[in-house]
Amino acid sequence: MAKITCAGLLLIAVFNMAHAQKVTQSLIPKDFVRQYYQAYSGVPKAARLSPFYADSTTIDDPTYDWVGNTKTAIFKNFDQNNLNNHYTWRIDQQISQDNKLVTEGLLSAVYGDIPYEMRFVNIFWFENGKIVKQYDYYDNKDWYKAVEEWKKRQQEK
Repeated sequence: MAKITCAGLLLIAVFNMAHAQKVTQSLIPKDFVRQYYQAYSGVPKAARLSPFYADSTTIDDPTYDWVGNTKTAIFKNFDQNNLNNHYTWRIDQQISQDNKLVTEGLLSAVYGDIPYEMRFVNIFWFENGKIVKQYDYYDNKDWYKAVEEWKKRQQEK
């Protein structure tokens, strides 16, 4: 059986304290899920969502083949791109560990006046209480149908 010296114990304690401090600084903000999805509800607005993100953040959304590499790039056209959207989020599952959070649920939405639903998974990484990386995955087949129907209706007017 190995002996642990006082110096060894001190080294372990210092390492654990440093690790705990780093993790504490990166932890998910209290009540993040409720606040974030509430801010994303209704017609999404950059002013409500951008405060959740660090300036140097990345959102990767492979289901829409889109990547935003900075907070400025992500929110530059956000309001314009969401004029026709109205969202209601239902979170069915949350899994978190240290600075990582996964949410899964159902997005009930309206595009123009056409309702649709999408299952989703969002994966977030945090530093200093802000999102620094995010992956979004959506079952978006109904969104495409809603957009096509909306465009068809616009042409008929």
